[in-house]
Amino acid sequence: MVRSRLILMEGLPSTGKSTNSGILLSQLERNGHRAKWVHEVARPHPTLFFYEACMEEHEYKDFITRYPHSVSILEPISMRRNNSIGIDLLEVEWNHSNQLGEDAYQQLKKYDVWNFTVDRYMKVALEKWEHFVNKQNYSDEIVILDSSLFQYQIYSLILADVPFTQLMAFIEAIYRIISPLHPSLIYLYREKTDDTINYLVRERGVTFLERIWNRDKERPYYKGRPAGAEGYKMFLRDYGEYAKLLFDSAPLPKLSVEITQGKWGEYVDLLLNFMDLSYIDPPKVVFPSGTYFNVELNQHIEIVGKYIVTPDGGRKHLEPKSDTEYYLHDLPVVIRLDENGIIIEGEQICDKWTTKGTVFQKVADGGQLLQHLKK
Repeated sequence: MVRSRLILMEGLPSTGKSTNSGILLSQLERNGHRAKWVHEVARPHPTLFFYEACMEEHEYKDFITRYPHSVSILEPISMRRNNSIGIDLLEVEWNHSNQLGEDAYQQLKKYDVWNFTVDRYMKVALEKWEHFVNKQNYSDEIVILDSSLFQYQIYSLILADVPFTQLMAFIEAIYRIISPLHPSLIYLYREKTDDTINYLVRERGVTFLERIWNRDKERPYYKGRPAGAEGYKMFLRDYGEYAKLLFDSAPLPKLSVEITQGKWGEYVDLLLNFMDLSYIDPPKVVFPSGTYFNVELNQHIEIVGKYIVTPDGGRKHLEPKSDTEYYLHDLPVVIRLDENGIIIEGEQICDKWTTKGTVFQKVADGGQLLQHLKK
């Protein structure tokens, strides 16, 4: 019997966090549990901050006083916590930017949590964790949080050149907050961090490392350190060292899985045994091959056999959830088949096509798709 109502999945990039979060989600559901996988870039995220403005009550009141027309826009989408109000900036950008206006939107973006000082970030972050736990206390749902405990906090604090002792104290505060959910921790790693770095380069290319370094290059951590991919490799080595220390000191049920040999069948067995789950095969179904188009987004999805090609060109394996529903490999998105197309369900992330309820209509032939794309 699974006692944990919170599973924390951690590991460096390219250690299989998303893949194994998806496996755990499907097996929890097949074993009769209500479950949800919260991806690292879920939108809106219950514990992290991606494209989210956060204001204290007085700041919010000042904002709507200055921009009274914003009340009807922000109130329906605001996320109220004890002492702060969160606003999904992507929701505003995608669906309300014209009504809000450029000046108000730019002022709102000044409250993007990514721009906060470390002290203010830690304050609003702990409040957000508390809000999440308070909500989950009234639910029997098991939540898988991917990259929320170690990865996001290491990026947030170590890039700010915060001492490890302060990072540790912050993580310990999170442990205290989440304890009512009886959390479990899973850590995927390779003994040599350089093996993970080399794997990351093979899978995503050195341009990925350069892009992440370029995104963060102005952060204090990189002052006096190598530029480009070499600087990011240095960060990943520190990340690996800090994550191991955090895992070793974690005061909760935990499992570390050394993945260098790539024996994923064995590793999945370890995960399922740790969570007291039996492996259950997916249902046998006929996959809904075809091309599907969304007019509003001007994007299409293609399903070929057991694979889906997403609007951004990603090729994902499909796994049946039911006769009409399919999981996507390493994404928390579920697609549901209806008479005329597919409907996006599951958990949305920061790509617009994943928004819950988005409908992609089936296209009769390639010529019809070409007509759509020309419009």
